Amino acid sequence: MLRLAVQALREGIADIPATPMIHADLYLQRIDFLKYLPGSDCGECGASSCAGLIRGLKDGTIFASDCPFLPKHRVAAFHLALRAREILPAVPAFELPRPGCPGLVEINNPRGDSPVLVTGNSQLTQDVVTTLLGFTTSPFRIVFVDCRGDTVDMAMIYQSLTVDRICRALAGANPPGGGKVMELILPGFARELETPLVQQTGWSVQVGPICVAELPLFLGERWRMAKGWEPR
Repeated sequence: MLRLAVQALREGIADIPATPMIHADLYLQRIDFLKYLPGSDCGECGASSCAGLIRGLKDGTIFASDCPFLPKHRVAAFHLALRAREILPAVPAFELPRPGCPGLVEINNPRGDSPVLVTGNSQLTQDVVTTLLGFTTSPFRIVFVDCRGDTVDMAMIYQSLTVDRICRALAGANPPGGGKVMELILPGFARELETPLVQQTGWSVQVGPICVAELPLFLGERWRMAKGWEPR
């Protein structure tokens, strides 16, 4: 009887159509592409203005390489950001906090002056950020601050990402030789932490983009694209 009941339950579940996953907002629409263009509205790319070029990039009728004033590193960064939806892992919405391991991770053998990227310890955030960093050969440190597994946007609302937590996470982050952490890059949602973090530590602090896919554009020449990943 138990076997028959289990079989009936399985068959009933199999008949239920799968519910499509609702994706969390990665804030791709918040990428400010326009500020990375020359702004001359010269029309040499085929669009009437730089704003028109952005529209063409998004609908695939124009390529970043069509702008004669964009250096290769920026063309590659545009290409990566525009493909972010297909490159970055899908993140389910309405998830409870899912804490990953906090701590400091080194990417591509960072030097003492390599920037430190600050983010939270949500497993979802870690998956997205580390996927993006797989497209660069540039050296970084990334610190996953213990914010109880909240994503950065939620961590700022619930105040689980704070200056004190960042400082604790970086307590052992000094590079070899006794030097100090020279430069931190905060996620855009954590802008309000910039001034108190500078005041408390004396470190150089920049506020990065809200969307992680904008990071290659934001970093400019400091983001070296991984070999073999060559956009048109």
